[in-house]
Amino acid sequence: MTLYFNIFFFLLLITPNLDLSLAENCFILPSYEVHIINKLPTNTSQLQVHCTSKDDETRNAYLNIDEDLHWSFCESFFGNTSFFCNFWWGSMNKSITVFDDPGTCVHSGQYTNYHYSCKWEVRQDGFYLEMFNYKNMTYFMDHISDWS
Repeated sequence: MTLYFNIFFFLLLITPNLDLSLAENCFILPSYEVHIINKLPTNTSQLQVHCTSKDDETRNAYLNIDEDLHWSFCESFFGNTSFFCNFWWGSMNKSITVFDDPGTCVHSGQYTNYHYSCKWEVRQDGFYLEMFNYKNMTYFMDHISDWS
């Protein structure tokens, strides 16, 4: 691990005019995306979403059917980035973690995330995360959580 730090600091020394805004563009680590898509039935209450982490916060969003709330971010050097969202739909509400693991999107994910994108669908019966089954080479939506 010390070798990596030495290389990193050496690179900083030889590039004295390094634009620090590169950190926002994921200069060293990959960029991740989270998508929250409203797949609730038509002619029902509008979905309200509020997502946050310890460093970033999105605004309150009211999503229409098939609308996609999305954002991108750089994973922490220490691998501890975490986003969670609060959802309100009519009288229902739920808080879930939407990202806390760069390998599987969430710790409860069963399949590796090869595309650095965590795609969630909010449905009438709960919350689904898109997964990729490498064995079958297919994408599928995995039911992660119910509304209750």
